[in-house]
Amino acid sequence: MSSVTTFKDHKDTYNKDIDILLEVENLISSVPDSQKNEFKNLIDNKIMNLLDKIEHPVAAENVFGMCIGYPVTYVRYKLVDFVEKWLPYFSAVETIMNLTQDPDDLVSFRAMDICAKHKLEAALPYLSGIIDDVRESISYPKKPVGLGAQKVFKSLLDIFGVDNQEDLIMLKNYFDENGILKNNFDYEEKVPQSLIEEFEKTEEEGMILIPGGFFEYGLNENEIPDKTFDWKDAVPKQKVWLPPYFIDKYQVTNKEYDEFTEFVEEYGHIFCHPSEPEDKQHRRNTYWDDRYLDNHAVSGIDFYDAFAFARYKGKELPTEFQWEKAARGDKGNIWPWGDEFDPSQVRYSGSLYKDADVKSLNSWRKTLLKADQDKNLKAFTVDISDKTNVSPYGVVGMIGGTWEWTRSELKTKRNFHPNFKNAPFKPINNFAVLKGGSFYSHPGLMFPSYRAKDIPFCRHNEMGIRCVKNIPIYKIAQSIKKPITNKAVY
Repeated sequence: MSSVTTFKDHKDTYNKDIDILLEVENLISSVPDSQKNEFKNLIDNKIMNLLDKIEHPVAAENVFGMCIGYPVTYVRYKLVDFVEKWLPYFSAVETIMNLTQDPDDLVSFRAMDICAKHKLEAALPYLSGIIDDVRESISYPKKPVGLGAQKVFKSLLDIFGVDNQEDLIMLKNYFDENGILKNNFDYEEKVPQSLIEEFEKTEEEGMILIPGGFFEYGLNENEIPDKTFDWKDAVPKQKVWLPPYFIDKYQVTNKEYDEFTEFVEEYGHIFCHPSEPEDKQHRRNTYWDDRYLDNHAVSGIDFYDAFAFARYKGKELPTEFQWEKAARGDKGNIWPWGDEFDPSQVRYSGSLYKDADVKSLNSWRKTLLKADQDKNLKAFTVDISDKTNVSPYGVVGMIGGTWEWTRSELKTKRNFHPNFKNAPFKPINNFAVLKGGSFYSHPGLMFPSYRAKDIPFCRHNEMGIRCVKNIPIYKIAQSIKKPITNKAVY
């Protein structure tokens, strides 16, 4: 099976998988669970074999929901195996988290074993809530004290990777403060060359292949071009490893995005985020403003909009690591074109008016307020083909124009989850990272290492998107036959 598909193939794959799910639905209702042997044989030999043919992540999420909600315990128990094969895909992780709270030991114990096997640190708050503070439980167990408590305790120790109280206390304290265990962004995963070559030979229209390997992420303090704004999370410079990926050469346009909203209005929220607000309206907030033209970079979309558009295209949002590598190249330029800021290369606040002075904070703020009220200003954005700044890899317009959503969290730099449904804890971080600066930006915000932020449902008129295609994350996990160590990969 090809690791990557075209947009048409992605939709065809989804439709093929939906047909499989309809067949499963008919089969599972054909034998009552009171006929124990016949029912088990149906599940073990027919249903599971059919589900193994599922390839599309959105179709897989239907099975994840079935795994959580199906009333027959044995069905939920068997479907856990299906969910495990999709780890560490974000919605598979969320499903396993919820299954640790299943009322039946047959299911919850299996989910706990998977958390331990795959070292799913997202499970730590779920499991810790069952036995209270694991730092004390290692020597003085509290109630409950049965087998379930011991399963939870063993799973926690396996996830932390320790077996003594001193190390456990140190790691649990770190997790409580940061919401994650320590990152390993520079670890090189031994992905089979055959999988990489299969991915790289795929031709993706309108996308550029970014080779795998190490690159320089962030800057050293002496390299920060402007310290007016909050910049300290852009330092220090560090080595990061990524597998190869494709990224859009240009930003997504208003026309492309409007075609997506028409799809949603006709077919529903098929490719949307599982946790997006109910009855979400995806039309961009710049739709009614004539200054935002068809072939201009889309703006006025939130994280949920960006996520849904990417999946509708059979793609994903980039991580901030992918975005920054594509912008700076393997040598780590401060800007895509080099190490000196060139205002002629970008669409920014200084481009809104001829001879605009935006160097000082006061003059910059006055320019923004003037532009907001100026009905004679013909356009904030420009045609995507007009962008002059090009990265060393040939990616166009990554600085200026519109901010671009990523799928990275601001604090943890991990995969951003707007929320885990039924989570027993408050999220450590509510912000996704945005990159690149916009037509409103001060020059001090416009270097690729700068990390902007916003909440997932905020739709400013300066937020846009470009997408990536990756080797499917669960394929990487299966190929290396162990949990993925490098947290920058997903």
